[in-house]
Amino acid sequence: MRFAPAALVLALGGCMSFNTIDIPLGPRFAGYTEKTVSGEALDKVAIVDLRGVLTDDAEESIFGSKESKIVSFVEQLKIAERDPAVKAVVVRIDSPGGGVTTSDILYHELKAFRERKKVPVVAAFMGVAASGGYYVAAGCDRIVAHPTTVTGSIGVIAMHVSLAGLLEKIGVKVTALKAGERKDMASPFRELGEEDRKLLQGLIDQAHARFVSVVVEGRKGRLSPEQVRTLADGRIFTASQALDARLVDRVGYLEDAVEEARALAGVKDVRWVMYSRRPQKVENAYSEVTVQASLGMSSELDRARQLLGFHVCYLWEPYLLGR
Repeated sequence: MRFAPAALVLALGGCMSFNTIDIPLGPRFAGYTEKTVSGEALDKVAIVDLRGVLTDDAEESIFGSKESKIVSFVEQLKIAERDPAVKAVVVRIDSPGGGVTTSDILYHELKAFRERKKVPVVAAFMGVAASGGYYVAAGCDRIVAHPTTVTGSIGVIAMHVSLAGLLEKIGVKVTALKAGERKDMASPFRELGEEDRKLLQGLIDQAHARFVSVVVEGRKGRLSPEQVRTLADGRIFTASQALDARLVDRVGYLEDAVEEARALAGVKDVRWVMYSRRPQKVENAYSEVTVQASLGMSSELDRARQLLGFHVCYLWEPYLLGR
């Protein structure tokens, strides 16, 4: 991949603002463009977004592009990894969480990036960074929460909806032909039996134990395992409450997260950069780099309905239903 040589950057710096320079990132990352949103230094802090419900579903826009949050997130990390000028990464999180596996993949990829690139990674929480959103942030070196952030919700949820009573009232009967007594366990067409409940609860408890272990590792030196287990009852926290509970390291704004990243990287000045895929545009550090639902993508509520069949989720579900 080709990046602008230092001499060229310095030369351009004398005749135009860095905020107007788009740098195509080469055939390996076709369609991606690097956008400078603040600063004029050679060293960079890359801002990578993680927004919305965390699923591995491909999202389709009116431009015909399809990619999941996992694909987009990993691609942007790879761009940052291959650029020697990137000295730190800020992951900007605005998510109520989502699927257990998707959350875990994103966390794994972020940790693997840190280990390979050897640069600091700072989470910047926006409006909500709950459940799976917090799970991913546990893979960062530091966490900065916006003053109005809602976070926490360290727990697991799986919704079971039974239509059995309704179907009986309207004279509809569903019969499952199965091999294996529990094959239709958690089906909406029959009541949840006590043995089914115990088996499903065991699955949920294992997912919860993994969540706790991820937070214990991420907050090592700041929270004991016992303290994490106390906090991991699904409750939500304001930014100041999360700071008092040591779930986050600082309350501040995006610039504070970038400053944390710069200080951890040990560099004097940095330039903020983001990666966008055309025809989308990044105009400033608060621009979104994903096509919105109004342009043809499914809404967050639609995604919530997809999740709430019987899926075990790291998800703050009340947030979605209240939107």
